[in-house]
Amino acid sequence: MTDPLSKLPLFATDREIAIAVVGKERAAMYVKAVIPMLERHGFPRIDVLHGGRPVPLVRKWYNSHMGVDRPYVLQSLEPPKENPDAWRSAREKRNERKPQLGLNTRCLGALRYMVEHPDVRTSAEIPGATDFTMKELADKGALKEGRKDTQGDRTWTVTDVGREEMARVNDWHGGKRRL
Repeated sequence: MTDPLSKLPLFATDREIAIAVVGKERAAMYVKAVIPMLERHGFPRIDVLHGGRPVPLVRKWYNSHMGVDRPYVLQSLEPPKENPDAWRSAREKRNERKPQLGLNTRCLGALRYMVEHPDVRTSAEIPGATDFTMKELADKGALKEGRKDTQGDRTWTVTDVGREEMARVNDWHGGKRRL
């Protein structure tokens, strides 16, 4: 039996590929429903210059997808590989991106200001912030309390936890400020 893909030109249309893979009767369904799904899993894209998909890559993709590249005995004896990520719900994955520290607006503004202005060290330099705000941020782990400066003000530095939280806040809100 010859390979139906070998009869196709170097770049074939979706319809030609569909007929070679599933036959004329199911080709329309394959083009409409299956190919878009396969593209999300690495199926070769249409080469715009040539007006079709590269058939050698389509063959290679199917060989890899169906495990033809591996010997049958090895394939059947391999234990299945577990993917713990597959069991996690979308909510769990989304919650990893969600801000974790539960900062109020005042604390969030002070932390954002300190992250954006790394040379700022005291509450007096931050608009709308007090030592109480800084202490709240330190209690959450976003800031680390330091010594007093020459003016007698307490100094603070942003921790890795604080930088990570600000990155999560920016990601969660799409870079838009929520202050």
